[in-house]
Amino acid sequence: MIYRASKASLPLNYHQYFLALLFGSIGAIVNLYPIDLAYNISLIVGNTAYIIAASFLRPGLTLLCALISVIPLYFYWGHPFGFITLGLEAWFISMLRARGWYVLTADLLYWFIIGMPLTAIFLWCNLEIAQSVMIFTLFKQIINAMLYTSLACILLFTFNDYFQSIKSSHKPLVKSLPKWLLYSFWSISAFFVICVSLLLSTNFTQVQKALLVQELKINNSYITHIGNSYLNEHQQALQNLSYQLSGITNPIAKQTTLSKFHHLYPGFLTMFIATKQGELEIASPISLMERLSIKQRSVIDRPYFIHAMQDQKLFVSAVFLGRAFGNDPIVAISAPIYANNKLNKPSGIVEGSLNLGSFGLYDKIKLDEKQIRTIVTDQNNRIIYASDSLGLETLTTLKYDDRATRETPNLISLTIGGNKNKMFILEQKKLVNSWKIHSLVEHSFALKIIEDMYLVMFIILFVTLLTATFFAKRFAIHLSRPLSFVMKELSKAKKTGDFRDIPFEAPSEIQELYQELKINRLALLNHQEALQNEVLQRTYELKQANKKLTEQANTDILTGLYNRRYFAKNFVIMQSFLSRNNSNFMYAIIDFDLFKKINDTHGHLFGDYCLIEVAKILKAFFNRESDIVARFGGEEFVVASQYNDLELLKVRMNKLLKKIETHTFQNDSIGPIKLTISIGVAVGDANYSTQQEDWLAVADKCLYYAKDNGRNQTAIEVVDIATKH
Repeated sequence: MIYRASKASLPLNYHQYFLALLFGSIGAIVNLYPIDLAYNISLIVGNTAYIIAASFLRPGLTLLCALISVIPLYFYWGHPFGFITLGLEAWFISMLRARGWYVLTADLLYWFIIGMPLTAIFLWCNLEIAQSVMIFTLFKQIINAMLYTSLACILLFTFNDYFQSIKSSHKPLVKSLPKWLLYSFWSISAFFVICVSLLLSTNFTQVQKALLVQELKINNSYITHIGNSYLNEHQQALQNLSYQLSGITNPIAKQTTLSKFHHLYPGFLTMFIATKQGELEIASPISLMERLSIKQRSVIDRPYFIHAMQDQKLFVSAVFLGRAFGNDPIVAISAPIYANNKLNKPSGIVEGSLNLGSFGLYDKIKLDEKQIRTIVTDQNNRIIYASDSLGLETLTTLKYDDRATRETPNLISLTIGGNKNKMFILEQKKLVNSWKIHSLVEHSFALKIIEDMYLVMFIILFVTLLTATFFAKRFAIHLSRPLSFVMKELSKAKKTGDFRDIPFEAPSEIQELYQELKINRLALLNHQEALQNEVLQRTYELKQANKKLTEQANTDILTGLYNRRYFAKNFVIMQSFLSRNNSNFMYAIIDFDLFKKINDTHGHLFGDYCLIEVAKILKAFFNRESDIVARFGGEEFVVASQYNDLELLKVRMNKLLKKIETHTFQNDSIGPIKLTISIGVAVGDANYSTQQEDWLAVADKCLYYAKDNGRNQTAIEVVDIATKH
């Protein structure tokens, strides 16, 4: 028996495991393709698979299904939080479903008491994102959960026949009409409200995203234009200055020309003229020369001197730290000077240190009170300028993590303020000298727009569920009230068909159903009445038949008296009754005298006739209700009766002998015939014996005594309890 039960359980276990793996695989495949909305925000719908599985699989298998479904999300999100929050969700829903909860209400309960607090803890521990997107992520999580859970409910409802065929580990849900309507309203309204809201918010977000990117591009173009103009203007001006200085030999004139030029172009922090030996000759402002030592006045090792002298053309250096005139990052623009206009041999160079801080003058564009940050890098990706709020050091390499998605290809994570990571949306553009302008806006600012929309969506969803709850109850009342009236009205057994009409508004289908039920109810009542009458008739006939069968079973067929079986059964009853009342009991055996001779002489038919006649006489003679007269077998009869006086009994028995002796038994062939009988009687206290055999033995002995002493007489023996044994 145990072996069979074990084998029978194996297919069910395998079937359940197979379903868990199947639904988990389906969920994992769908989760490979999350629905990207905007700014690194995505929705997942593959979790619908394990929500469906939770409706018929036990918690352990539902957890297995969820863990399989979440595997792609681990690689998509880059952290294992989903295994915990979503795995617990599947297990929790299956546990409550086993206790008769609906899937949607179980999921709502999970996210409010477990899911959202757990997600908040995870986000708080992950300081990189907790401070900026915690509230939004919580809203997004619960809205996403309502989306795939309501979708699962709709699928369960739509394909109910198929899912009903699956062997479930949970007991069937008891769905009253109000609960069924509420469950349906919640599922459908939640799904469509979220879908429509997501569609509208996505379209709006795309428009906002396009506007934001356009603003970043405008900022880039603006700064690029200013930057290019700034560089070109100063390069061209320095080139013109070198031409002017090539025609001037007087040092004082050179100083005057350089100072005037520097005054016209304040974008240069410092300017100077160096000889072909690399020694500073003139500087602007003039006070700088006074602060320099002899060693600091040599620039022969500087790239801007070497390239200008050797290449004999305008040179723009990379960013470097100043040495003689300060420690600020600068870009040197230099050009050769030709004494007496000798174009083949430069006599020195003129150099200007460009003020890179001027880029900050253009870093003032704001968008909805959120400033667009600017970073300028040189051709070596070193930071030339960065907005103060970014806290980036100049001349350090610009490094950031690419967080691009299909919907947001320009999303980056940048470390600012030393160790604080923030997400930015980035737009880049190159200057003519291969410098890059990076315009950034915080991802949290872009996210704030969506966060507000999700908050509105959450409020709309909450209001919608409340509204759905109200209307579900109203619809349930509207539908159940006429149904309750119909059931109450039909429950009354009315044979006349006088059913009341529904006293309030009801759908036509219910009205038609009521009419059909009334007709069926009347037909049922008529059929029930006919069936009851038939049952009564059949019961009466059955009782009569049983009575007849009982009589046949207890009656001797020939004489009509009780048979030996009936006598034995009722002897016990009579003896028990008389013994309880301490009454006297009589047990008599009556036998024909010479009955065999009668049969041999006159035939058995005449013998039967004689038996019948004697039976009639006995039945008439012992006519009390308590008397039992039976044919004992052959020509013997027995009588059981109560008696009160022995002498009266003897007289009564002699009357019986005389009655038989004087009775005429008519024989058609030879005329009337006389017969006699012999009687043996045992009398005494009914407590003498409960066994019929004891009474029979005494009476039978008396009968033989009567026959042996001449027949046609009665022999009576009074039994004594003391001498029984």
